[in-house]
Amino acid sequence: MPLSRVIPLKRAAHAYLVQDGHLLLVTERMDDGSIFWGLPGGKARDGESLADAAIRQVKEETGLDLYDLEFVSLLEGEMLSMTKHAHYANFARFTGKFRGELRPMDPEVLSAEWIPFEQVMQLVRFGPPPECEERNPLIWVPTQDFLSGKSKAYYPI
Repeated sequence: MPLSRVIPLKRAAHAYLVQDGHLLLVTERMDDGSIFWGLPGGKARDGESLADAAIRQVKEETGLDLYDLEFVSLLEGEMLSMTKHAHYANFARFTGKFRGELRPMDPEVLSAEWIPFEQVMQLVRFGPPPECEERNPLIWVPTQDFLSGKSKAYYPI
């Protein structure tokens, strides 16, 4: 029996794509109608490595081809304990080279935009479960560290 049938497990990968002091973020509309700013990336498929998930998700969400990946950090631990959305999470963050033109292909992505480093954290908002999985303050701590050049390899959740 797959582990995810025994313990709810969420595996996801995101990418820090940097160009001239700007970080690439994508926007999505949440169920409550609000706009969520996030890193390009998302859930890994069964049997897919986190690196391959980052490459696929970046392509789908931005139209860019990501290559020469470099591992940045791993967030790992239990999230949303004692709720119906409780799960164990492995979130990998990568950076790398990219080519192509911004053309989001994922219907859930409204846009992909280059945001100046100093404005990124101003766009972060937090919401109730299950949205807080991605809007969780801890999820953004590694991004804040990355932008300041102080990234750690491991972040326990």
